[in-house]
Amino acid sequence: MKPIKLFIAENNYLFRQGLRKVFEETPDVEIVGECATGEHLATEVHTLAPDAMIINYATADFSVSDVLAVMKANPNIKVVGITSECKVDQIKQLIKSGINGHLMSDCDHDEIVDSILASAKGEKFFCGQILDKINESEGEVTQHGCDAVTISERELEILHHVAEGLTTKQIAEKLHLSFHTVMTHRKNMMGKLGINNTAGLIIYAVKENLISPNRFLFSGS
Repeated sequence: MKPIKLFIAENNYLFRQGLRKVFEETPDVEIVGECATGEHLATEVHTLAPDAMIINYATADFSVSDVLAVMKANPNIKVVGITSECKVDQIKQLIKSGINGHLMSDCDHDEIVDSILASAKGEKFFCGQILDKINESEGEVTQHGCDAVTISERELEILHHVAEGLTTKQIAEKLHLSFHTVMTHRKNMMGKLGINNTAGLIIYAVKENLISPNRFLFSGS
């Protein structure tokens, strides 16, 4: 398996180095470049041809326009935004333009890594905080129409445990993940499927033959 070639765009030196450290320790990810301003971002990305980019566009040195320019010039690149503020209008604009994921700056290690791994496989990954804000708004971006819905391997694993009757805390302990990461995966599934409760998740899983009702549906208390 070829490593995922990653480009980091972050104007804050400490944050940029933090992201570099996280992905240097991540198997199957290779950092091919980084930058601190949007001045030559599109050119650098086009030259280095990374598979994915993680960018903090909500700064004085980057903008939504920088993200859109990179995506337009590099149609195959997978892009994940990471910001300290959740500006719903901007996020909706990016989602409509095809961004692959979005995190908040306080997301933990697992979420940051998973966002790139999932995006590289063509999946969508949005932090639970982002989905909460979007779901609270009146926008249509959470309506997927006839588009296919992809459930990642990690989400499916969590869905199995939900169907077994495990709580979020129990799932986190079983999978050695943080509580917040498991919550994010659950909210990702709900957001992608247009489901707003646990029962709906289980019904969807049984209906789509993702889990067996005989084994899981009634096994939890």
